[in-house]
Amino acid sequence: MKNNIITPKYKNGIFLRKNQSFVCRKGRTTKSQLKSMKENWFSFGIDYQLKNINFKSVFKYNYPVILDIGFGSGESLVQTAINSCHENFLGVEVYLSGIGSCLRLASLSKLKNLKIIYYDVIEVMNNMIDNHTLSRVQIFFPDPWPKKRHQKRRMIQYNFLKNILNKLIFNGILHIKTDSKEYAFYILDTIKNINQYVNLSDTNYYIDNFFPHIKTRFEKKANMLGNEIFNLIFQSKF
Repeated sequence: MKNNIITPKYKNGIFLRKNQSFVCRKGRTTKSQLKSMKENWFSFGIDYQLKNINFKSVFKYNYPVILDIGFGSGESLVQTAINSCHENFLGVEVYLSGIGSCLRLASLSKLKNLKIIYYDVIEVMNNMIDNHTLSRVQIFFPDPWPKKRHQKRRMIQYNFLKNILNKLIFNGILHIKTDSKEYAFYILDTIKNINQYVNLSDTNYYIDNFFPHIKTRFEKKANMLGNEIFNLIFQSKF
């Protein structure tokens, strides 16, 4: 398991900084999580590499592949994988604590349809995922970076949405959840400029009554605070 989560880039010997949607946090990983990574990475982990993943070889069964971006502690991802035994799940996360927690839960559940990558998802998508191979991409409660000066760090930008579109199969699904109204409408305004996405909302905005699902910790917290949840669901058309 590699410890770096981004590929450093240099120009004339000078390190090039880039805007990232995450802040690297250290010192929050427990001994239990570290132990789980050591014991279970070989079974569930995929190291970052400059090579497309052969999903037929890494998963036991050739089922549709769902990419989960930023799965947090992994509780909802693991439970969803348990409930969806005829789908394969690829989770990408940049926080070690979440990786360790997810690996422990996946091991306890003896999952055969879950793999995990510990790296920046932008690089993973660019270098490890072939075009038109994902049936669904889900991004639940990405950091909204609400301050105006920070909004350039948002993960969901025009180019990122275009890249996701390239990775989706025909009629593939992009599902985004957020409790930030401003971020939700920012995403809606951005994705309108990509004709190959079809908004599945009857109102062409967001879906109010979403079918029963496994809630993430962020969603549970948002519910406790009384925050509205915005389900943005789009289908790919070519």
